[in-house]
Amino acid sequence: MPIRVHFGSEALYGFLLTLTRTGSALFLLPLPAFREIALPARIVLILGITVALMPVWPVVHLDSLSGAQFFLTVIAEIAFGLLVGLAISFLNATFQFAAQTISMQAGFSFASTFDPTSQADTTVFQMLAQLVSGLLFFSLGIHRQLLRLLAHSFDVFSPDRNVLSHASLGALAKLGAMMFSTGLRLGLPVVALLLLTEVALAVLGRLHSQLHLIMLTFPVKTALSFAFLAAILTRWPTLYEQTARRVFQTLAEFGLP
Repeated sequence: MPIRVHFGSEALYGFLLTLTRTGSALFLLPLPAFREIALPARIVLILGITVALMPVWPVVHLDSLSGAQFFLTVIAEIAFGLLVGLAISFLNATFQFAAQTISMQAGFSFASTFDPTSQADTTVFQMLAQLVSGLLFFSLGIHRQLLRLLAHSFDVFSPDRNVLSHASLGALAKLGAMMFSTGLRLGLPVVALLLLTEVALAVLGRLHSQLHLIMLTFPVKTALSFAFLAAILTRWPTLYEQTARRVFQTLAEFGLP
């Protein structure tokens, strides 16, 4: 007996809404060179995640849904997906901000490389922070937490509810403040150390004018920067995990589990 699969209009609308939310969330996903991946591969990834979320597809009642209401629902799904993607972007931006703070004081602001993600020149420290954050994103299982969040979000933000009313701008501002505060706490110790080193060499050069100690400023600051970076990289997995936990706790303020 042949098997007949019935794929009604309700399932089609549920598929489109899930596809919209998933694609919007992955659009801002802060992964190295994610936007440089071939478009068919990204489409297959989004479709695969959407099909995997089939048990939680929203049920759309077409009888009480007009064209304008469906359009507003799609806009709300895009807004929620971008909200989740932006929250995850704050996670990696925290460490990139710390790397940028260190590179400017260490004198590496002129040493730049091409960043395929932002399509612009990026300092080497910031590029290193981006690569390490991308590796930690998968090694610590943050991608699984993201998929779990998307799955449970349909229980909270269904199409018959107003998604935008749950999106707390205060919680989003809290993530931005966390990015700056954590990044500064990571970068300020080495910035203070390099500043004290520069002041000490300047004072010694003033006391011993026959010694051109100012010429040692750049190599000493470079060596201290690499030493500090090597020491702090061992703590990055723990710091990344703690920051990710705070990000998901902030997302819980939107009503997500």
